[in-house]
Amino acid sequence: MDTEIVEFLNTLGEAERAGGRVLHELEQEAASLELKELLRKTGHDEGYYAGQIGAHIRRLGAEPSTRTGDFVEKVHALNDLKSKIELLNRGQRWVIRKIEERLPALSDAQLKAFLLIMAKGHHMNIQAVEEALQSGWI
Repeated sequence: MDTEIVEFLNTLGEAERAGGRVLHELEQEAASLELKELLRKTGHDEGYYAGQIGAHIRRLGAEPSTRTGDFVEKVHALNDLKSKIELLNRGQRWVIRKIEERLPALSDAQLKAFLLIMAKGHHMNIQAVEEALQSGWI
């Protein structure tokens, strides 16, 4: 078992759980039905990724963390929905950056494929949220 990879995956899993929790809370704050639906879909993605990360950690012979990252508190510290959503996108970019830094050195083809698709999913969600911000759904 590669403990460095497991630690990396646990960090990602904790971030995904935090993102999912934040998205659920932001969905409750959203005024437009379109934004509510977008945040619900993005939160669903975060939950899926967190679950798959846990499955990969178990496949590697370790036990996944059940912690939730500190991102939740960072979002709670902000006052308005737009600022919270902008921070959410910065958090999604952080996950992409961490994945892209790690991908070239990964030898586990199954994990590499999952992380590549996870990063692409985050790119798509960032784009959709940015379009929502520009369209005035907030």
